[in-house]
Amino acid sequence: MKKIIKLPEDNLQGLHFFTKGMNFPVVAGSYSEWEKQQLFYLESNLCSTGFNTEALCQWCITHNINYQILYPLKKVSILKNPYKYYKFLQLKKKLNYSL
Repeated sequence: MKKIIKLPEDNLQGLHFFTKGMNFPVVAGSYSEWEKQQLFYLESNLCSTGFNTEALCQWCITHNINYQILYPLKKVSILKNPYKYYKFLQLKKKLNYSL
């Protein structure tokens, strides 16, 4: 079972940031040549497929690729935009149910 956790640093070969068209930015780590190829394929086809944050995370879960949703969990960011924080919690809950 895979959870949303911080990316481990052991054998990390590359980081891939996904921000365009995302509700929340996502970073995925590649630890092998296969993962690196999969993420490059995803990056090149992301614009044409219309992925959003949830779909991208589901894709990473399906392909067994480590990822992390980038969202500042600070009191200031939560108080300034509580609806966005609520949407972040909803997304995490959906992703945990899909595992």
